[in-house]
Amino acid sequence: MIVFLLFLIILIWILYGPFADLLFHVLHITTLFRGDELKSEITLTFDDGPDPVYTPPLLDLLDQHKARAMFFVVGKTANAYPELLREIHNRGHLIGVHTEKHVNAWFTSPWRMQQEIEKTAKTISSITGTRPVFFRPPWGRFNLILPWQLHAMGMRSVLWTYYCRDWESGDRSRAIADAIMGRAQNGAIILLHDSGGAQGSPKNTLHALRIVLPRLQQIGFALTNNPVLDAHQAAKKRHVHVAKLWQRIIRPIWRLWDKIYDRMEHVYPMTRIFRLNLGQWQYGSRFLDGMKTTTESRQGRPVLKDGDAMVEMHMQLIALQELLHLSSPEKMAVRALREFRDSMHAIARAMIYDDRFRKAQGVFGYTLMHRGIERLGFHVETIEPTLNNHFISFMTKLIMVLHHPQGLKRLNAGLETMELRLVWMTREEILNRYYEEEIPSVVPTLHQLFDLYPLIQKSSS
Repeated sequence: MIVFLLFLIILIWILYGPFADLLFHVLHITTLFRGDELKSEITLTFDDGPDPVYTPPLLDLLDQHKARAMFFVVGKTANAYPELLREIHNRGHLIGVHTEKHVNAWFTSPWRMQQEIEKTAKTISSITGTRPVFFRPPWGRFNLILPWQLHAMGMRSVLWTYYCRDWESGDRSRAIADAIMGRAQNGAIILLHDSGGAQGSPKNTLHALRIVLPRLQQIGFALTNNPVLDAHQAAKKRHVHVAKLWQRIIRPIWRLWDKIYDRMEHVYPMTRIFRLNLGQWQYGSRFLDGMKTTTESRQGRPVLKDGDAMVEMHMQLIALQELLHLSSPEKMAVRALREFRDSMHAIARAMIYDDRFRKAQGVFGYTLMHRGIERLGFHVETIEPTLNNHFISFMTKLIMVLHHPQGLKRLNAGLETMELRLVWMTREEILNRYYEEEIPSVVPTLHQLFDLYPLIQKSSS
């Protein structure tokens, strides 16, 4: 009997805590964790404050770069430093609830959890005059009742796209900077801390941000709260009617696979229409003979060879869906060319300032929509009829069918006869055509900036 009761208690706790975490943390049911992937915006979020030592210099640093962030505060700490909380609010940052005493939802009753949230919300409201609408559970832990409580209180839970382990001990400023930059992407919500963790650990976060913030902005990211706000309003935004039942069923499965592939291959949404990763050129050597490229050397100058690092472009499926739902092919072509051009400006910046892509010798990708793309500076080539290329062509057409309003009818309207093309451009061509300023002769890497930082501080003091 005792064993059975013990088993029952453990089972109930698993359902109450770990199982709830699977639903709401891992699967992100009802939780916000990513913003609009078509916008070059990032939200920095800071937990466990406010801290009288680290929060003030952090606010100054954010002001220096015209950045806005979110602060998830602990109620008892906020109550101890009301002026600091008011300063966060007055400087234009959003403030969310992180419970009154930083409790773990797995081991907290629903009644106690509600008190923790309500008390902190009242503290924030009384100090700033604004009631918070966002909540982040400590450690990201949920219990089975918490989402319904938040809904009843008119609040939404905010998790993160990725974290940087900035709570650990030791000199981790470079590791934190690497973590921030290594997965920087459109719509990212990044977990950081301005208090808590190992003693002195927020100092690492501050040092990393001094290096990282200007670099993120050089790449083209705006540091705003829009990713969280966009996610909050996502149900009202970008709703495209899908008439086909089979499309409604298959699209979510396809997008889940897309996310798994992106995670495995380190593919990140970086422009309005492209996801990017660093790949390899495997299509033979290319030589530049005057203004013409060729696969034969003759007197030409070599520009590409097998094994060269290249930025590989993948279409943003949401952007593709929007293009395919335009009322006419002419409108689709005009908008596609404009967005291609804008995206190439963003790729040029990334190839200079983003350590992930700076060694790339060019860009390449596959497309069915290649009409007029030469005007953007791309070289367009037919592809060899290999088994792998046939598979890529089939998958590309399947994506078009999945996202086109006509569905399978699109095959009968000419898609079946459309041929896949390889499009590419060298690094030199991209930078000369799309980088809008003078190309810098030297751009330090992230780690070189850390080495240079003491000299920069000394010269500016």
